[in-house]
Amino acid sequence: MAIDFAKKTYPGRTPAIWRGECKILPGGFKPKNTLTKGALLTRATLLEVNFDTMEAAVIKTAVVLSGGTTSKVRVAKGLYFAVGDTVMKVGKNDASPTISSIDTSNADYDVLNLSAAITGLAANDVISEASAYAAAVGSGEATPAAPKYTPNACVGADLEVKDKIDTIDAAYEALILKNVVPYAILPDWLQGPCLKNNPNIMFIKQ
Repeated sequence: MAIDFAKKTYPGRTPAIWRGECKILPGGFKPKNTLTKGALLTRATLLEVNFDTMEAAVIKTAVVLSGGTTSKVRVAKGLYFAVGDTVMKVGKNDASPTISSIDTSNADYDVLNLSAAITGLAANDVISEASAYAAAVGSGEATPAAPKYTPNACVGADLEVKDKIDTIDAAYEALILKNVVPYAILPDWLQGPCLKNNPNIMFIKQ
C-alpha cells in the first residue's frame, strides 16, 4: 500500500531586513497619519519620525500595476493607503485626488478608487500620499502637490493596527532588501544606496 504524503502550505513572506538585524530607537512613536484597523505594519516599512512630538508617519508609496484605470488604480497589497488619503503621481504636481474607497477583494492586488482621475497615470508610474494641490487664487501662485513625508527611519517590529493608539517601534539602522519590499523608493530620498535623512538605513539587493 502506497503512502500519500499530503502537502500543506502556509502563508508567509521573505524577511525585508537583511538577517533580521536592526537597531531600535528608545521609546515608541505615535502614528501620525491614518492607518486602517487590522492592517499589519511590517518591518522595513519606511517612517518619518519626529523626535519632538514622538510621532511617526508611515510612508505610503506604490508602483502602479497594469490593468487599472486613471481613477481605479491597481497597487500591490499591504501598502497602508487608507480611505481619505490624498495622493499624487510622483512628478505630476497639479493633481491630488483623495481615495474614496479601497477594493481588497482580489488576492493579487488592491484597487484604490480615487475621487478624480489622474490624467496620464499608467502602469509603472509611482503614486504617493501627498500634500494637496491648490489652484492659484487671484494673482497668487498655485501650491503644487508634493509627497507628504520623507523617511528617516523604518519599522523595526511588526505591529497590527488596532482601535487603541498603538506605538510604533522605529529602527534607526537597517539593511533593507529593496527587491523584497512592496513600496516604491523615491530617488529624491536617496544619497547613493542610503537614505539622505539617515545614512544608517541602506537599501541592498540579495
